[in-house]
Amino acid sequence: MKKQGRLCMMLLLLLTMSACSSENVVVNSPAPSEQPSTTVPEPTPAPLPSVSPVVVIPTPAPTPAPSQAPSFDPPVHFTYPDAVRGIYVTGWSAGGERMTKLLSLLDHTDLNAMVIDIKDDDGYITFKPKGNLAEFGQPYIKDPQALMKTLEEHKIYPIARIVSFKDTVLAKKRADLTYLDGNSTWRNSNGDSFINPFLKESWDHNVEVAKLAAELGFKEIQFDYVRFPEGFESRDKVLTYSMGDYKDKKPTKFIQDEQDYAEATKKYQDELSSLEKKLTDATNTYNSAQTDENKKAMDDAQKSVSNLKKAAPHTPDFSDKARLTQLRVDAVSDFVAYAKEQLKPYQVHVSVDIFGYSATLPEAPGIGQNFNRISSSVDVISSMIYPSHWSNGYFGISKPDKEPYNLVTAYMKAEKEKFAGLKTPPLSRPWIQDFTASWLGAGNYIPYGKAEVDAQIKALNDAGVHEYLIWNANNSYSEGVTYIP
Repeated sequence: MKKQGRLCMMLLLLLTMSACSSENVVVNSPAPSEQPSTTVPEPTPAPLPSVSPVVVIPTPAPTPAPSQAPSFDPPVHFTYPDAVRGIYVTGWSAGGERMTKLLSLLDHTDLNAMVIDIKDDDGYITFKPKGNLAEFGQPYIKDPQALMKTLEEHKIYPIARIVSFKDTVLAKKRADLTYLDGNSTWRNSNGDSFINPFLKESWDHNVEVAKLAAELGFKEIQFDYVRFPEGFESRDKVLTYSMGDYKDKKPTKFIQDEQDYAEATKKYQDELSSLEKKLTDATNTYNSAQTDENKKAMDDAQKSVSNLKKAAPHTPDFSDKARLTQLRVDAVSDFVAYAKEQLKPYQVHVSVDIFGYSATLPEAPGIGQNFNRISSSVDVISSMIYPSHWSNGYFGISKPDKEPYNLVTAYMKAEKEKFAGLKTPPLSRPWIQDFTASWLGAGNYIPYGKAEVDAQIKALNDAGVHEYLIWNANNSYSEGVTYIP
């Protein structure tokens, strides 16, 4: 027993000496207000004593900071197809009997994607979520998890459609988030109400729904109605609404305009000073020797000064009307950028539906859509280029609905010119038409079916665009369409 005791004492002494020879390590716990470092350096091991093995007990790994959190693992998995060729599906269809027919359509054709309403045109979430959003849910899709499993089994690429600022449901519940006409919630001619893009709470409502869709396993979030109401510029002084953080903000375009104007003015003044000096010199030379050559030099100098003055920089429009117009553009563009950032942890693509004519104009400031600014913040841009939605004569086409191939060809030319101005343009995936626009009146429309859908797809293909989405509000799609020309 004494011998064993002496051995234990010697071993304890050796271990103590080993510990003393190692570097002292001080562990500082961060104060509650401090963020722990996300980088954990590897410790330099102390030399182990040669006389006895040492058992090292591993230190538990620190809880990862948010940036170190494991990537989101969705409950279902999908592979991006060769090119997305999709159809629109309402919540009713996705959760009802029509889904069987739609699944068969995709199983037996070259279609491979569905854009499914998750927040619909009224503002309802199309299934019953838990938590803060429960009051906005409707049981159109009774089992969303089962729906996602079905899409996975059929290898259908899932896109969640989120109708953003057209939201009659939330507008009814929250007068502070909408526009008031007197004491009543404003409605458009179709009876729809909108929530206010100036308010971050409106943004967050849509982003939270988008996160629900991402958590279900949707691979792409598509925001629709990312805009102010049509014709808002004629109502902005009549309706009552909050401008939130934009109330005292200088528009992004104003900041750029000020910079451009200052640079242009300096360049102009420098050039003018140089030309005026040349004119003075030429005039003095002519006064000293009134030859034809000197007269011509003086006249040319005078002409150069006059021409430059005609091209003097014009002061940008910094009026109150212009300011409010550009703040609408800022609000819509900022929302898209914010949504993209918020959805990063879910590794989903983000797309936006946009009016086709927005690509043919510098911007559509009445509704707040600037094609280039929105495009710079998304993975996919889906312009709604339905032939029926263009006024007669647009692109020089007398009756656009009657010429689907020519209309799509003309649009794609305009969109490519827009994309050329972007450093990293998004993928183009337009919405095309599979419905008859009889409301246009006799002589302005034609019945749409296989031939008309084929014509639009061929026009896209001829323009080098191979992705598209087909719209029919009733989810009744033409048979026999050639989806890959």
